[in-house]
Amino acid sequence: MKVSVVIPAYNAERFLPETLRSVFEQSTPPDEVIVVDDGSSDGTGAVARSFGATVIALSNGGVSAARNAGSRAARGEYIAFLDADDLWTPDKLRVQLDALDTLGQPAFSFTDYRMFDENGLRKCESQLLHHAAFRRVAGKIAGRRDILIATRGKRPVLYESYIPPSAVMVRRADLIAAGGFDETLVAAEDYELFLRLLRSVPAVAVMEPLLLYRQHARQATANATEMKAGIFEVARRVAAAPDRYPPGDAAYLARTGYLRHYRLGVQQARLGFFNDAIVSFGRSFSERPTLGAGAAYTAARLFGSGPGRAAFAFVRGLWKKRPGRR
Repeated sequence: MKVSVVIPAYNAERFLPETLRSVFEQSTPPDEVIVVDDGSSDGTGAVARSFGATVIALSNGGVSAARNAGSRAARGEYIAFLDADDLWTPDKLRVQLDALDTLGQPAFSFTDYRMFDENGLRKCESQLLHHAAFRRVAGKIAGRRDILIATRGKRPVLYESYIPPSAVMVRRADLIAAGGFDETLVAAEDYELFLRLLRSVPAVAVMEPLLLYRQHARQATANATEMKAGIFEVARRVAAAPDRYPPGDAAYLARTGYLRHYRLGVQQARLGFFNDAIVSFGRSFSERPTLGAGAAYTAARLFGSGPGRAAFAFVRGLWKKRPGRR
């Protein structure tokens, strides 16, 4: 058996039919499709069964527990993860398998992706190329489809989290050997796993947007703040056990705490959480006194006042209404 698809699903009845159609209509169909119903209170399990998927029912243990349960039950050589609200283009599995088979060594693969909303609006041809962290690793990519990303001495291989789980296909044996997803992490669990995988196996980046990543109301902007905060916990775990992770990434995370505080502060300020932003910018400045962190701290204090909050709300309203803004 070649490919098992694992789909963690929680109250996914609304989006799951379209997601499953994108799986069963693959030009190279998977050998099995496993939907892990993570304690849903709607018809998620019934929808999955109606498509012929294998359903594993769990109490609500979170996405990591669901992915791990599906991975343990899978029989395929490769596991392709897919979130219950995302979609694949018809050639996703075929192209990824070709990339992995061509490489000829244990590896995992991830594809480029596009984002869309509830109106079906495709927002960008390439999300990977919009990540500066990915460009730093991939280097010059003009004219290349597949990019091999592997541990090379002291250079980081995963500066930031830019790999969505729905874009990933991983050799099951490598996933099990790495220990799967850490179920104690509430955010950035995928980033932490990919770091552990990259310690021992290379990754192949397929530069075709074969995943359509859905944005909708349930994905509140505040989740981005939670994700950024989750990176702090990942950095703490990397510092505690650096031998489990690529050496370049362990060193990078150890020396860039000030950047994580600053980026978290930016996200908090965008959401109007100025008291939290003040703390984050202050920590960034204390770790490394930069002009940017000092200016951001001052701005957050100004906008955190009564008149400042009113001014922020006014400017933010104008920004959202600007032409071309969705």
